[in-house]
Amino acid sequence: MSDTIGARVGRAEGPDKVTGRAIYPADVKLDGTLVGKCLRSPHLYARIVRIDTSRAVAVRGVQAVLTGADIDNRHVGRMLRDLPILADGVVRFVGQKVAAVAAESLEVAEAALAEIQVEYEPMDPLLDVDAAVADGATVLHPEFDTY
Repeated sequence: MSDTIGARVGRAEGPDKVTGRAIYPADVKLDGTLVGKCLRSPHLYARIVRIDTSRAVAVRGVQAVLTGADIDNRHVGRMLRDLPILADGVVRFVGQKVAAVAAESLEVAEAALAEIQVEYEPMDPLLDVDAAVADGATVLHPEFDTY
């Protein structure tokens, strides 16, 4: 009947992907393209007392530095939009984005991140379900109704 029915069919892009020859959008470098990097929280749960970006802004080649205060209460999330694009006032997990830099190169962006000074006030994280639902427990998302 046919030599193709029941036969394996290779993917046209397969060889390029497995050999590393495939080109992805992140591989394309256009003149004038900026590099973005984010500063992330080292704390599980903490109040952001102060962020000073003045030294980062002064790094040659930096085009922009943003913090949560610069973003108008915008949240992201798959099912529930409960995660601020950049932490604004509180960080709720290690690695949460606190500031973002746009620069002319990766090296400049990393140098700028190193100049951002953040003062945190660590708070006790809720690590136990019973403690989290107990009377008087810390409310992690007090503005939940607005999400």
